[in-house]
Amino acid sequence: MNVSIEERTVLAEQELAQQLAWLSPQDTLRGMFFRSVQEALLALRGEAALEVCLEACGGVRDFVDFFAYPARDFVRMLGRAATLMAEGDCSSEDMMRMLGYLGTAVFLKSPVGRAMDVLSSGTPRRVLENLPMAYQVLTPMAGPLTVTWLSPTRARVTFTRALLPSAYLEGLLEALLKKAGARGVRVACQRLGPLSSEHDLTWSVS
Repeated sequence: MNVSIEERTVLAEQELAQQLAWLSPQDTLRGMFFRSVQEALLALRGEAALEVCLEACGGVRDFVDFFAYPARDFVRMLGRAATLMAEGDCSSEDMMRMLGYLGTAVFLKSPVGRAMDVLSSGTPRRVLENLPMAYQVLTPMAGPLTVTWLSPTRARVTFTRALLPSAYLEGLLEALLKKAGARGVRVACQRLGPLSSEHDLTWSVS
């Protein structure tokens, strides 16, 4: 069943509203998440759009990669950025997915990302095997991430109490697999609750 852009946008806005309601003031995310959105906005929409989105961050303008910042601020910032970037056939949900995809580049430049890149040996399987450890370091306030293997080129990644929207996580997972040489990557997401989701990943290596 095809879902219109308007319907996808409404669903994405509903998810963000639910997430904001369930996140606590103690929930935090690393500065690299904020910085990745900041860089994408500045490059694609310019200074004016960036200023609008920074209003959601309590006046903070410069983010240090491994400092902790309120997760609610990131969700608000991400939602505003996705809305500003949506146009044509691309909904705000599509833009959140793209921002997750682009944010992977910032992660891979960090010490944790570089270590994961070395440990994974450039293969999709090793990337997913090391993902729970990296995720715990990057989002220590979130629930655990589990990886279930369904076949050599299919896996299910389950997020329990994720602090990041599911569309953003889809883009992040796709980028990580492609960086490791996967081809024809597909990510099918099913939300399990306000802060939990599972993502079925399929790919080829030829």
